Amino acid sequence: MVKRIKDMVSKEVLNTREAANLIKVTTQTIKNYIYSGKLKALKTPGGHHRIRRIDLQELGFVVEEKSGHTQLTLEEITNAYNRLLNQYMTTIEALMKALDERDIISSGHSSRVADLSCKVGVQMELGESELRDLRLTSLLHDVGKIGISENILGKPGRLTDQEYFLIKKHPEIGEKIVGKVEFLQPLAASIRQCHERFDGKGYPDGIVGNTIDLNARIIAVADTYDYLRSDLSFRRALSVDDSVREIKKAAGSQFDPSLVKIFVDTINDTKTSYQH
Repeated sequence: MVKRIKDMVSKEVLNTREAANLIKVTTQTIKNYIYSGKLKALKTPGGHHRIRRIDLQELGFVVEEKSGHTQLTLEEITNAYNRLLNQYMTTIEALMKALDERDIISSGHSSRVADLSCKVGVQMELGESELRDLRLTSLLHDVGKIGISENILGKPGRLTDQEYFLIKKHPEIGEKIVGKVEFLQPLAASIRQCHERFDGKGYPDGIVGNTIDLNARIIAVADTYDYLRSDLSFRRALSVDDSVREIKKAAGSQFDPSLVKIFVDTINDTKTSYQH
């Protein structure tokens, strides 16, 4: 995406209309320069001319001054890219907060899971881009619930077998939704796997152990912890200690045991500050 931004700012190969606009002449003038041999041009298979910016400069035009553009530094491009990502993140977080309102878990679930997951990622010394992907995946891990009836998501009592079957479809729905967005496509597999279990008894594919994506394994622990720590219509939230105890009991069956250790250490380190 950085390359794409840079190309838009400083396009090196132009069509005749772009070249004309750049040096403030008519398209016909550009063609006349080409036909007379004064201006070098490449011809596409479709018969259209393409002009290099450098060839306009060699013709005597001061392209940079007349175009009104200035060359961005790599730092400026990177900052613009990061601002764009932050805007995406803020938008996604707001949308997921609205979606959380439909569920029995208290609003803000996706954001809390993202915060917890990233704390684990920091402990694992994941890189900046890896943490960004982890946060995005965490925020979107339940996006497939948009395709599930609110009557099921908000049901206060025990789900029927049919209702549970429908709920279990949300990772596949989420994968399809995310897979249609170009910059989110790399996250689609992780979202599909967030409800897999380390022992292979999860869904939708029943994959096992380290074949489950790392981000999905991290999110599975954070997701369950937040569920245990949330007030539901049929029970009060568990305490931090009781929730940690339940997570430990599921190490090696539901969760990756190595990640459970890191997660528990993270919770113990932030026990006094993590509240909702």
